[in-house]
Amino acid sequence: MDSEARSREARARAERALIELALAFGDHADELIVIGGLNPDFLTPDAPVQHLGTTDVDILLELGFVWDRDDLDFSWLEPALRAGGFEPRSVDAWQWLRVDDDSLVRVDLLCDVMDSPDQSIALPGAEGVTAKNLAGPSGALVEPVTRGLDVDDVVRRRWPDAPSFVTLRFASLGGYLLAKASALTSRHLEKDSYDLMYVIQFNPGGPDGAAEAIRSALEVETVHHRHGLHVRSALQSFVTGNSSERFARQMVLSGDTATTEQLVLDARRGAERVLARLG
Repeated sequence: MDSEARSREARARAERALIELALAFGDHADELIVIGGLNPDFLTPDAPVQHLGTTDVDILLELGFVWDRDDLDFSWLEPALRAGGFEPRSVDAWQWLRVDDDSLVRVDLLCDVMDSPDQSIALPGAEGVTAKNLAGPSGALVEPVTRGLDVDDVVRRRWPDAPSFVTLRFASLGGYLLAKASALTSRHLEKDSYDLMYVIQFNPGGPDGAAEAIRSALEVETVHHRHGLHVRSALQSFVTGNSSERFARQMVLSGDTATTEQLVLDARRGAERVLARLG
């Protein structure tokens, strides 16, 4: 087993593992951005139905072009992962696993650079860890948000000298939507349809707020033009593809009492609204 069903309990384990990683990272914690399934709760504080949760911690490493990486030093990363209780899942070591109460938490180390697409990228100074190069996660580099996470008693038993909270950078609303849209267009997973539309629907500004955040993110000079293509493709999949049905199935699993037909309609309308606002 290398994964389990999403649940609120699994999410709590993932967040606790992330807190321990932050403690192990120390001063290097601000070099990373959390981009995955832990974000929806922060981006949708008043959602009427809780997000299903996650079993994974997705971390974005910011790498430059192949010719300007020599100044980087990730020698600290493998010792920190091991101090956090993680072991590599495979030889290329971009996925790391930890067992908590017979359940697994997985950390994915990701980057988004132009060379070696879909390959594991060697990290300067690190021999036992790499980052998976995917097209799209770099959207999360747009104005990341620093968040504080409380250190609870469970963590403190392993880290007795820990402070009361740790701080980490998380994807902003616009950054998350760019990265998630890219994930949906590249791997077409049901959880990506659900995560994307959940945040579009339930962020404090709803679809209009999502559209504004996407537009603002796309205007950032360093954002690649492919992100705009990914966003529109992902949104169109809710209108003419099966992403709305996928979203509805996950919402039913989360306990939403609306009919499947209504949830599908809401998703399509939300996507149409964002597309119309983007122009």
